Amino acid sequence: MRITRDLPIDGNQRKRGIYLVLLILGGVGAAVSLAQNLLSPYGATGLSVATIATIVGCAVLAGLTFWRRIVLEQLERVLLASATAAVCATIGYGLYLAPVGGPHAINVAATMLWIPLLFVFCAIAFDGLTSLRYSLAIYVLVVALTLPHAVATMPGTGVMDGLFFTLQAYLAYAVIIIALYFFSDIQQRAYTMEETARTMRRLANTDALTALANRRQCEEQLTYELRRAERYGRVFSVLMIDIDHFKELNDRFGHLAGDDVLVDMARRIERMVRASDLIARWGGEEFLLLAPETNLEDARRLAEMTRHHIDTTTLADRHRVTISVGVASYRGGDTVQSVVARADAALYLAKRGGRNQVKVEIVPAPSV
Repeated sequence: MRITRDLPIDGNQRKRGIYLVLLILGGVGAAVSLAQNLLSPYGATGLSVATIATIVGCAVLAGLTFWRRIVLEQLERVLLASATAAVCATIGYGLYLAPVGGPHAINVAATMLWIPLLFVFCAIAFDGLTSLRYSLAIYVLVVALTLPHAVATMPGTGVMDGLFFTLQAYLAYAVIIIALYFFSDIQQRAYTMEETARTMRRLANTDALTALANRRQCEEQLTYELRRAERYGRVFSVLMIDIDHFKELNDRFGHLAGDDVLVDMARRIERMVRASDLIARWGGEEFLLLAPETNLEDARRLAEMTRHHIDTTTLADRHRVTISVGVASYRGGDTVQSVVARADAALYLAKRGGRNQVKVEIVPAPSV
């Protein structure tokens, strides 16, 4: 098992789900608005066609979103542009084109209550500065649409007449935009700190040359497997792997060649073992392979397969090396140090026996 970066939750998938729900709710809301418009004593208005178009648009986008036929970035921009256009059309029609005396002023006031959701959407969909730019653009559009009507109706007594309502709305919108930008900045800083912490953890647990687990991480995993074995009666095995005559290779070809061999061998062993196994650089040219749920005989076969693969492979495109392997399995009462010491002792026997071989720990005879 190679040490890799922690994977974050799939934020894009979550966003897509949120947008799908919003599209469904938007379609339902538009349908309710259409029904209210058609049943109004004033009869159908010019907004009915726009409302029908909104319902159809929400249905189409919901289908594209559900079946993943639209890129998330495109969906976000289409949603923002469509919602902004619908809001501006409702406000513009209600203030300047609709017949006087109808319910249009109330519709405009209700629409303005929903404008903050556009700012919230910008904060969710885009990064801090982009979100701020889009929010300010929507803010300017709303002001440009409503301010002329507010100035022109100063003496009026309607819901949207005069400056009082619009100025209060402008102030509330400005506060919401600033607050959302502030919290977005905090969120970005928190994300950056989390990324830094994740990187530091990875560096602390990773060997710089091979990108395998380092000794510190390996000892932590050994402790975990030891406690698991003690509690549940499980078994695990440890393989100590050492490159034969590695110093001679360094002396003959240089340390860069030795590094290339270490990296290539690490990759090859990593591809051979199970995802649940942990291959770590123990130190120098020595590797430790932790194999959970593996008894001594299975570990011996794994060691022999690994030894044979390295023996018959050219590493770093030019070097032939061999390895010696010592194997030990967990026994009741073991500590991390004791099981590693037995694997190390078996490795020493393999070295003394001529190298390029596998030796297992000496298992004591059962007491009678």
